[in-house]
Amino acid sequence: MAYESGVTESLIWKRKKAGEIYSDYQTRAKKKGLSVPRIEDVEVSPDNFELVEKISQGNKDIKDDLMDKVLHRELKRSDLVSAWKSVKTIRQNDQGSIIKKNSHSEVSCSEKEKEIALSVSDIAISLTYSSWLDHFPDVNMNNFTAHSRKKVYKLFPNFSFYSSLSDRLHTIDFLVIENYTSKPHQLNLHSIEVILTEEDLHRSFSSRQYQQHMNYLWIVIPSNIKGEIGSKVSEDYGILELENQRVSTILKKPIYSSAVNKFDIFQGTLIKLL
Repeated sequence: MAYESGVTESLIWKRKKAGEIYSDYQTRAKKKGLSVPRIEDVEVSPDNFELVEKISQGNKDIKDDLMDKVLHRELKRSDLVSAWKSVKTIRQNDQGSIIKKNSHSEVSCSEKEKEIALSVSDIAISLTYSSWLDHFPDVNMNNFTAHSRKKVYKLFPNFSFYSSLSDRLHTIDFLVIENYTSKPHQLNLHSIEVILTEEDLHRSFSSRQYQQHMNYLWIVIPSNIKGEIGSKVSEDYGILELENQRVSTILKKPIYSSAVNKFDIFQGTLIKLL
C-alpha cells in the first residue's frame, strides 16, 4: 500500500494509529449521547490525534477534552506540541515519585504514597493545557481582540528562578504564563504548588518571598483531601481541585496581585527556552 501510494510505511502505520484513536473517541462520544463528525469530514491533521493520545497518558477524560478542543479549533498544533513537551518533562522528573517541597527528590513509596503520586502526575498532566482557565472569571475579556492577538499558555514544571528582591533562588512546583485572563498584550504569572499534606500547606505559606513576583497564587489538591485541607488555605491563595475525572477545576479563585517584579521570572523562562 505504501509503495503504491508513494509514501513511507511508517506514515501508513501513523495514519492507522490516528484512525484508531479517533474511532475510540467516537465510541465514547456515542455512549455519552454526543455526535461527532466522521473522520473523513474532519479538517484536522491526524498527527494532532497522536499528540492528544500522548498528552493524555491514557486518561480518557483529558483525552476527550483535548479532542473536543482540537475539533473546534480551540487548540492549534503548536499548543499540543508545547503541552507534550511539558508532559515529557514531568515524566522525566516524576517517575513514580512524590513531589516534596523544596527538594523534589525521589523517595521510596508505600502503596498509599504511590496512589498519591499518581494523583500528582494527573495534576501535572491536567495543567499542561489551558482547559482549567475556561471557568476563570472574566476569562473571555479579551475575546474581541483574540483574532488579532496570539493566545499564550506555557507551563513550566519544577521552575527555579533567582529573585533580585530576596537575593536568593526559589523553586515552585509549576509556573504558568498566560494571557487568557488579561489583556492580549499582557502576561499573567501563576504560581501553583501541589499540596498533599498539611505540612506541605504550612511550608508553602512560609515561603512568601517569591510571591511578590506572581499575579496569582494557587494550591492544587486531590479531591480526596479537599475537606481535610481546603478550609486551612490562606485567603491569598486560589484552590485548584483534581476531581475524580482527573481534570483540574477552580474551586476558589485567588486574589489578584499586580506583581512587583516580573522581570526575574521572564529572565528565568528565557534562560530555559534558549
